[in-house]
Amino acid sequence: MAEARGFSLLERFELKYHIPVEWADRIGAFLAPYCEEDYYSKITPGGFYWITNLYLDTPTWTFLGWKKKQLLDRFNMRIRTYGEHPAQDGTFHFEVKRKIRNICYKSRATIKGINPGEVWHMKPEEWPCKSDKDRMYLKDFLYKTELHGAHPRLLTQYKRRAWFGLREEYSRVTIDTGMRFREENGFDYTVDPHYMHSTGLPRFFQPGADAVLELKCPAAQMPYWMFDLIRALNLKHGAFSKFGNAAAEWKRVYENPRRFKSPYWTQLAGNF
Repeated sequence: MAEARGFSLLERFELKYHIPVEWADRIGAFLAPYCEEDYYSKITPGGFYWITNLYLDTPTWTFLGWKKKQLLDRFNMRIRTYGEHPAQDGTFHFEVKRKIRNICYKSRATIKGINPGEVWHMKPEEWPCKSDKDRMYLKDFLYKTELHGAHPRLLTQYKRRAWFGLREEYSRVTIDTGMRFREENGFDYTVDPHYMHSTGLPRFFQPGADAVLELKCPAAQMPYWMFDLIRALNLKHGAFSKFGNAAAEWKRVYENPRRFKSPYWTQLAGNF
């Protein structure tokens, strides 16, 4: 279980549901016999901590196009860190999230102490990685960016409350809310809420919902308490793509800037 939490490569099945964020405490009470709260949820007042992701794509949005076409084998790329206002030289996780049919495979390489943009200008032996596995997956990440011509496109943020299963090798429950984004064509993780656009909009959710509940586990090992939670809350399966919805909303900003009151207009590279 400890190894799964600090994973380098993870295979899992994911189920998503749209819920009111007010259900978080109720869900936490239900999970108490089976799960423990995530460390960051434990130390954050209210239980919701910030996650910041920098998504990469090609100038013509190749990865997003794969998702729209629902290709049976596809992936996206992001560089994750934590906090509403991340340090520019903090801890960063280079992640490739691949989906083959209904199964997700996520690789992660972690660096610490430098801005992630610097790794492209360093020798592999100079990367501040935690382990040889991190170095291997970081090398694969950079290879994919070069192969596809991918570069930073969108910086996204959301607030998360999370739990880990106590008895399974890997099981996880997350509640995400407050989704927002801005364009980012470099590696600047600076966040000014005034210039962030919301994707926590009613049109992205089922009626009455403003958060996404995710149940994550190996496909062949879904714990019984997850089934009980689905029945107890009468959950209806849904979908929510933070990257896809951010790109869709940014398309509206880009095509119809006069409808938006922000005085700050960034220019979108590439096309949709």
